[in-house]
Amino acid sequence: MDCSNLEPRMYTRTIKKEQKNYFGYEFNTFTFRSFNWLHEMFYKNGKKVISPNIEKYITPLALAIFIMDDGGWTKSGVRISTNNFKLEEVQLLAEIFKRKYNLDCTIQKIETIGQYSLYIKSSSMPSLRNLILPYLHPSMYYKLGL
Repeated sequence: MDCSNLEPRMYTRTIKKEQKNYFGYEFNTFTFRSFNWLHEMFYKNGKKVISPNIEKYITPLALAIFIMDDGGWTKSGVRISTNNFKLEEVQLLAEIFKRKYNLDCTIQKIETIGQYSLYIKSSSMPSLRNLILPYLHPSMYYKLGL
């Protein structure tokens, strides 16, 4: 089954200030009610949240995807941008990473009021690399300092 029978469409956006045209592609997909439970788990009142029962879903593959999307190499560890989550939610992630994979993390306050990022310490980098490298696309190795 295809996601859609419509072909991708090219679009043009003109930025008047720069007097430049930008091109991109867009496409449509189907939605399936059978996936609603995922949306309900991660969104409350239209706001993205970390569900208290997320631990069983934090697999090495899920962690690799999280880092490919929101992670970045900094100094000698990995910072995950968890900016829009509450402090308690970021603390929960840090506890799960420690409990499941023995990853040492710190929570760092960002300049923006009430925002935090999760930093995986350099001492945990060998373990993190062994855990997620099989799932990382080679173009994303730089996110692990490789």
